[in-house]
Amino acid sequence: MALTAERWSTAALPEPDRVDALREIVSATHLPWALTPAGDDGGPPVGAELTRYRLGDVSLVDCRCGPCAGRRGRPQLAATDDDVVGVLFVRSGREEVELAGRRLVVPAGSALVWHADEAVRFRVPGPLHKQTLLVPRTRLPLPGDRRLLGPAAAGLVTGVLSAAVAGAGRLDGRLGATVADAAIDLLAAALAGDDGPADDATWRRVTAHVDAHLGDPGLTPEALAAAVWVSVRSLYGVFAARGLTPAGYVRRRRLEAARRELQRRGTAVTVAEVAHRWGFREQATFSRGFRAAFGSTPDQVRRGGAQTRTGTAR
Repeated sequence: MALTAERWSTAALPEPDRVDALREIVSATHLPWALTPAGDDGGPPVGAELTRYRLGDVSLVDCRCGPCAGRRGRPQLAATDDDVVGVLFVRSGREEVELAGRRLVVPAGSALVWHADEAVRFRVPGPLHKQTLLVPRTRLPLPGDRRLLGPAAAGLVTGVLSAAVAGAGRLDGRLGATVADAAIDLLAAALAGDDGPADDATWRRVTAHVDAHLGDPGLTPEALAAAVWVSVRSLYGVFAARGLTPAGYVRRRRLEAARRELQRRGTAVTVAEVAHRWGFREQATFSRGFRAAFGSTPDQVRRGGAQTRTGTAR
């Protein structure tokens, strides 16, 4: 699991093509966004440089760009498959954001936390250098009102991330996972503030592995324990501390993923296809579990004719 890097640039493109190119790059490296040029002087967009670093299920995108604006509205949210939390670190310049009914300014040295399910607008008034960390939601639960991190907390996390980027190519296996865990632990602790301790790193590693392998029918408690380097007994203890069981948690996450796909793709897919894709060997078992969890059948959701309810997996 080595740290890999992918790079993109719009600097060499003709000015009329830069916004479309940047939109495609940002949507490929982050999540789907609608982008427009938005300089204070109304001038053409400058070139942008992006580098994406990947470490297992965590991505870090380094971006240098000029004035622009963007939003994640209904079309972009509907096109989003990833259930991730994004953490925006502004290294230089500033970014203005509208999120959860609030207008926020993220200055250099600070960080902002957002989630893939949220409608967001942003504006970059001038040259900007930022880094965005994309983390599976199971590893970094979305905070309530605590969205901005000050220079002290943001600086600790960016220090770890900078060290990881500088050591790209030398980080692999457990060392790479440890670097990712360290950054996420720091973030969780900063976001928790005085409200409670950060989530246990083992829990985040377990749930991240589950989300990455939901479609594998062989995702048993024994296989899961082996994948995250804990005993089966310890694995059950991690889940029991949260009132859950490994099998119940896996089933619930599969059902949630299937529901999202049915809502998003509708009649373009069959119930059998979705059930198989998300690790259910038998459609009947999938349909019974789906109705018990959400109060409607998969076909009703697929056809857009039902409002599903929230259930709890044990």
